Amino acid sequence: MNKSDICEIIAVRHGETVANKSGVLQGQYNTPLNENGILQARAIAERLKKRSFDMVFTSDLDRAHDTAKIIAEFHPQIKVTPTASLREWDLGVLQGRPYSELIVEYPEIMNAFKKPGKVPPIPGGEDIGCFQQRISSFMDETARANCGKTLLFVSHGGAMQRMLVHAMGEAAPQNIYPLCDNASLSIFRFRGGQWQLITWNDTSHLDHLELNAIITY
Repeated sequence: MNKSDICEIIAVRHGETVANKSGVLQGQYNTPLNENGILQARAIAERLKKRSFDMVFTSDLDRAHDTAKIIAEFHPQIKVTPTASLREWDLGVLQGRPYSELIVEYPEIMNAFKKPGKVPPIPGGEDIGCFQQRISSFMDETARANCGKTLLFVSHGGAMQRMLVHAMGEAAPQNIYPLCDNASLSIFRFRGGQWQLITWNDTSHLDHLELNAIITY
């Protein structure tokens, strides 16, 4: 295998936040890592400390950016580049509110998050198609520009699902999207205009810590 024409993306979801723990929908609502989230970020940093990265890109939201900075402590020669392209889904009026309230007030939207297909318009939020295009375009453009390199992306649960859809296509309509745990590791490989999923939601480095995959976005 000629590695010079391959771009490998190591994708990490941010560590846990108070909102994750308490069942609050985040979206682009800016929340910090909680104590457990910092421990999770340190665990994934330890896991990746011997990996070689050419570039690090992160969502500019604090929970992802701080996770990226913790990982980058083992790679001081690499600049951490924040970008709005890796932000979580903009969920408009739903952001910062408890899931338990939203499932009662917006049941059609909340249930649509779980399955493939259309999502009803979110008041003040980002269309699902626009969200997918944002993530897909960033993956494609960044990978094409960095063949032969290994990149680190630090992002969010919903954005990670869009990466998965871009690489693998939509799930069957009767199925549900796979969840992506806090501080989990996934790997995507780009070669000749094609994507391949190598690893999804690896959390073996977190076996000694608490996980939370209830709230994705």
